[in-house]
Amino acid sequence: MVNGLGNGVTGTAAGGAPERLWTGEDIAVRLLRFYDEKTSTRAITRLQFVEHVGYLLFLKLDHERSQRPGRFARKSVAPEGAWPKLTDLGGDALHSGLTDLMRELDDQASSRSDRRVAGMVFRDAQPWDLGRMAELAKLITEQIDPYQWRLIPQTELGRAFTIMLRACREDIDRKIDTGQTLTPFPVLNAVVKILDVGPDDIVIDPACGTGSTLIAAYQEMQSTDPAAIAGADLDAQMCRLATLNILFNTGRPFSDPAPVKLADTLTHKVPVVREDSTLPTVAICNPPFRSDGVVPNATMRDDFLAYGDFPTNFLQHLMVTLGSGARAAVFVPDGVLFGAGAAATARRALLKNCDVHTLLRLPTGMFHRKGVKSNILFFTKSTPKPNGQPVTQNLWVYDARTGNHRTDTGNPVTEADFDDSVAACMPGGDITERTESERFRRYPVNELLDHPAVTFDLKANLAPEVDDFGSPKEIATEIADLLDTAAMHFREVAEALP
Repeated sequence: MVNGLGNGVTGTAAGGAPERLWTGEDIAVRLLRFYDEKTSTRAITRLQFVEHVGYLLFLKLDHERSQRPGRFARKSVAPEGAWPKLTDLGGDALHSGLTDLMRELDDQASSRSDRRVAGMVFRDAQPWDLGRMAELAKLITEQIDPYQWRLIPQTELGRAFTIMLRACREDIDRKIDTGQTLTPFPVLNAVVKILDVGPDDIVIDPACGTGSTLIAAYQEMQSTDPAAIAGADLDAQMCRLATLNILFNTGRPFSDPAPVKLADTLTHKVPVVREDSTLPTVAICNPPFRSDGVVPNATMRDDFLAYGDFPTNFLQHLMVTLGSGARAAVFVPDGVLFGAGAAATARRALLKNCDVHTLLRLPTGMFHRKGVKSNILFFTKSTPKPNGQPVTQNLWVYDARTGNHRTDTGNPVTEADFDDSVAACMPGGDITERTESERFRRYPVNELLDHPAVTFDLKANLAPEVDDFGSPKEIATEIADLLDTAAMHFREVAEALP
């Protein structure tokens, strides 16, 4: 039992602790313990479990809000009585009942405008296999139904879901086909501070994954308008999880437009992620770093100067679709900084059309998958100068990498790792007043453009870098994960054969 949370009675948890006193950590630990102890972890991945917790919390909260007295009640987006009916079902009836409910809420042709969020939450969703219905019934009746979830403080409910998603990092990293990964929160908090995100901003992420970037921006903005953030992703499961993550963290009404769209943003010549015509003022994007395979429909973009890998194309996408004055931060691997071909073409265009003011070189090893060295490019969209001169005057490089190897578990990055870089960048201040230091150096734009490859392979601290190999255990675990993923894909091929 954690802080009195257990099998409990409606309205309070076991031990008498009311829901309003629950913490996000307590909730996450209790639910993840249920997964470890009462489900078949071979049949149900941790990510599938957390996803179903999200579905059930959505339905339970929707029901609770519809039962509030008088004018405080909200119209249920689910069919009337859907939740009480689920709690009475088991076996085949539970499987078919939940399947039917998911299909009804996933009706993309529905005329009900209040079901746009539900349509994203349940987009292509399916319940666990029929053989897992006993575990699902226990999850419903023991962990979800007995409690009044609307009484839990919004910050704690959101934190609980975020913690559970973070516990799924291995499952998310196995989604190699869409290049998903989890970005550490200390990095995201540094990004939104350097961008000086405020309450009047409209923030988008065109490759939002689980939505953590948008949540970091929302928390920094201290905005009262949940519609100030919006995202898109081409992975339906990530869109479902991002929508739930945003709902639980912001308190956005379930009857609102969906905060996330299922879309391949690289095929669109507009920011795409908002339903209205309002242009975003800030874009933050950590796109897939994979460079293998064909970039979906990239050749359809006649506004791209060259066609490269995913990070290069997302960089170009934001460069051409953002409005003048919009600020952006894009995560890119080292190859985008000094690679030839499309990457070099994109770098030259970026310097000429935008104020590329900051490059933050990130510590090695901070992402779960090893071997990729990451950076963040910060720029402000502008209009080309009539005289053909570049908009960028100076590129400032902060080196948080040299001598700073991290791991996502044993030695993760912290807020302190970025305190100095945030202060050096002077968020909201005059960039011309920045001062150089051992880790912070200024590079005039002409030096960059004079190089034939327009290379951004720049350092502030010139000490030798630490190779990102990780410990022997980390290397062995990485190899095992890759073999598991390969085996899964071979199994899918085998099952598809006649």
